[in-house]
Amino acid sequence: MKNVLLLIAVFSVTALFAQNPNTEKLVQLSGVVLAADSSSFLPLVSIGIKHSGKGTLTDETGYFSMVVRQSDTIVFSFIGFKTKEYVLPQSLSGFKVSIVQVLHEDTIYLNTAIIRSYPTPDEFNYYFVKASIPDVYYQSSAKNLRQKNLQQLALSMSMDASESGKMIFNQQAYQYYYNGQAPPNRVFDLAAWSQFYKSVKRGDYKKK
Repeated sequence: MKNVLLLIAVFSVTALFAQNPNTEKLVQLSGVVLAADSSSFLPLVSIGIKHSGKGTLTDETGYFSMVVRQSDTIVFSFIGFKTKEYVLPQSLSGFKVSIVQVLHEDTIYLNTAIIRSYPTPDEFNYYFVKASIPDVYYQSSAKNLRQKNLQQLALSMSMDASESGKMIFNQQAYQYYYNGQAPPNRVFDLAAWSQFYKSVKRGDYKKK
C-alpha cells in the first residue's frame, strides 16, 4: 500500500512540473532585422513576446538578443513597416537560435491633393500682401510664438522613440564602462566644483 501511495505522489509531482510554464525550455534568440526593399539594418525595432508585455529593441545595427520560451510568439513591429510574427520551431534541439527577420514597408494610400502655384512671383506677392487675415489670427499666432510659451511647451513634451533609445544606450554604455568597479564620485571633483561656483557667480540659478 505504501508503494502505491509513493508512486501516486511521484506521478502527481511530475505532472505538476510538466504543467508549470516556468519549467518550459528557454532559448536564447538572437538576430538582425532588415528592410526588405533595401536590405538596410533597422534600428529601434520593437520586439515583444506576444501577450506578455516583455520585449526588447534592436540596436543601431539592427541586432537584438533576448531569452524566450520555446512556445512563445515573437512580434516585430516598426513604424512604417508591416508587423511580423515569428514562432520558434517545435523541433528545436539546441538552446540558441539565430534569425534574420525581414520587414516589408506598409504602404498607405492617401487622397489626391492638387497644389497649384501662382504663375509668377510678382503675382504671388501681390495676392499675399492683399490677403485679408482677421486680427484674431494675428493675436493667436503672436501668443503661441511667445518665448515663454514655447519653453513651457518644450518642457512638457515627452521624449520620442529615438531620444528614448539614445538615453537607454547611453545608460547601458555608462554601466558597461564602469563594470566591475565603482563609478567616480563627482562630489570630490574639483573641476566640477569650480564650474558650479562660476555658474552661481554668474547667476545661472536665479529665477528670471
